[in-house]
Amino acid sequence: MWWTSISDTCATRSTGRLAGARSRPCGAPATGSAPMAADRMAPRAFSLRVRLAALAALGSVIVLGIGSLLLYQDLSHQLSIAITNELAVAVDDLAGGAPPVDSALVTAQLIDLSGEVRAPAGEPPLLTAEELAEVSRGQIVVDRPVPGIGKDARLLARRLGQSGGEQVVAVGATSTASLTHARGRLVLVLALAGPVLTVGVAVAAWLLAGAALRPVRWMAGEAATISAAQVGRRLPQPPGGDEVAQLGRTLNDMLARIERAITHERAFIDDAAHELRTPIAVLRGEIELAAHEPDLPPPVAESLASALEETDRLARLTENLLTLARADAGQLAPGDATTDLVAAARTSVRRVPLADGISIEVRRQPGPSCQEREPVLVRGEQEWTGHIVRNLVGNAGRYARSRILLTVTPEGRYVRLVVADDGPGFPPSVLPRAFDRFARADDARGQPGGAGLGLAIVASLTRALGGRVTASNGAPLGGARVEVELPLASHPGLMGRDAC
Repeated sequence: MWWTSISDTCATRSTGRLAGARSRPCGAPATGSAPMAADRMAPRAFSLRVRLAALAALGSVIVLGIGSLLLYQDLSHQLSIAITNELAVAVDDLAGGAPPVDSALVTAQLIDLSGEVRAPAGEPPLLTAEELAEVSRGQIVVDRPVPGIGKDARLLARRLGQSGGEQVVAVGATSTASLTHARGRLVLVLALAGPVLTVGVAVAAWLLAGAALRPVRWMAGEAATISAAQVGRRLPQPPGGDEVAQLGRTLNDMLARIERAITHERAFIDDAAHELRTPIAVLRGEIELAAHEPDLPPPVAESLASALEETDRLARLTENLLTLARADAGQLAPGDATTDLVAAARTSVRRVPLADGISIEVRRQPGPSCQEREPVLVRGEQEWTGHIVRNLVGNAGRYARSRILLTVTPEGRYVRLVVADDGPGFPPSVLPRAFDRFARADDARGQPGGAGLGLAIVASLTRALGGRVTASNGAPLGGARVEVELPLASHPGLMGRDAC
């Protein structure tokens, strides 16, 4: 394996042989940052507030529809009965011997069974022959056009006793245009008022639901800001004893239980890691001492070398657990220390064991206002930045086919550290949880992985330094790509400029 440190122009190159294969030539410079693959593009469901408002609107439509139908039927029926009663009064007057009198509302006639109008004489009959035959069997009410009254008219006819030796029929007729007009007005009013009332009910439901759910939104917003390093925080407790207040108490009780569980877990991991450091160091020393014995049989020498490798792996795992325990406890703070990121990266990659045939290149690309030889100063101890680089390079080295590229690029007040490899990349199912603890992709990437803590430690240290980290696949080498963005530290010698 070769280790290479080059500038972005490949004008200078320093090469150190670490194993056996040749170094590849200079690659193309890294491109810009890829979008964070952990963001899931899932369709967003309607909020509870919207659903409640929609449900209230739907309910109002149903209630208003049924109410409007009943109102229309009842009003039409009452107006129709009123018209019929008015005609019945006119017919009763004729039956009582009053002469037929045409008024502005009712037209009255006396007709014999032959169809001749007896009074008022000379008028055309209001009834047809069929209607005369039907009225002989009882009172009839007919809605039809009547000449002289209009197309909307109603007739009420009743057979009376004999008049002048013949059977006569009393007929009353009136216009029903007022009924038709009232029905049309009612339909118009309901058609206009219905949507207005529906919108009003929906808006009222929206406002009431918002007021009722406001404490829930407060609790949700507060819960979203509670991290593993702030397990002692609690949600705002709504006053009263309703369901929302009960929800707040229940969630706070749950947070208290989670705090106790996390506290016990952190204490256990911290104690276990501290207790393991000494025996692991002693074990490593014993194995190294045994491995330096002369004339060891080859199988014994190989076993001791393998045991030493596994001991180093166990030591790294212990250090990782300690780092995570300190991050969880909020004990990682950058302080006033600064580190040259480029120098820390070049030093750290030499300490990462890589398989034969894998070359690693470190590129320092000048920013818009930075010279190539100026240091790239970031906040924090060199141990932290070195830990970030070693974990990223170690993770890339497990899956790279032949090449790893590390680039450092200052941009404004931040510096971008990108570690890319030419391996198979992150599987799509792993990208959303790439920085979760114990997240592994052994089967998908075809290589045996570590404990699944490397990228989780990178995320914890990056957040502690005030930066952010993203994972994706693609350029510049076509495999996995992890980008760390750290804030630059201010440097007195730069007279107010950002340190680079």
